[in-house]
Amino acid sequence: MQQQTESRLTFVEFTGEKTKDGHRLARFRCACGNEAVVSHSRVKGGYTRSCGCLAAENKPNLSHGHRRSGTYSSWQSAKDRATNPRSKDFYRYGAAGIGFAERWLVFENFLEDMGERPEGQSLDRIDGTKGYEPGNCRWATSKQQARNTKVFTVLETPLGRMPLVDYAEKIGLTRGAAHLRMKRGKLEGCRYATAK
Repeated sequence: MQQQTESRLTFVEFTGEKTKDGHRLARFRCACGNEAVVSHSRVKGGYTRSCGCLAAENKPNLSHGHRRSGTYSSWQSAKDRATNPRSKDFYRYGAAGIGFAERWLVFENFLEDMGERPEGQSLDRIDGTKGYEPGNCRWATSKQQARNTKVFTVLETPLGRMPLVDYAEKIGLTRGAAHLRMKRGKLEGCRYATAK
């Protein structure tokens, strides 16, 4: 059989065994010199890329103690959206030209620049046309982020012209409820306006 190289693994042979869920096991030689017996389909699909040496090499990056923190989670999610074609949101970010600063590929650099994620906030790009990079990101509340979208709904209201999210807060509704009422024509004294 012709050898296939997937990431660091080079196909050697099928073992004749299968995983519990029916996938064929195969022996692979890793670029580091070790051999590993793993699911052939996981290697072919790109899910297994080494004998385990990649994880060991990346271990120093996890010594920051933030692996399960909200800060780390926000960093990982943003990095995936911008750099991982397998991410469900890649088409809206990385594929659309939203990059991820090379400096921030290392979590400790991101942490140094951004600090800890405050409670109730998430990572937000200040200029939505630019990528995740120092100077263009902040920790923001969902309300701040709603105002920072490319398109947001602005209303003419009895209280003056304002974003729907602000009017909803003033009258004691969630943004979703106010938006639904507006669509149904049941938000009294309000009409759509064009954002300035």
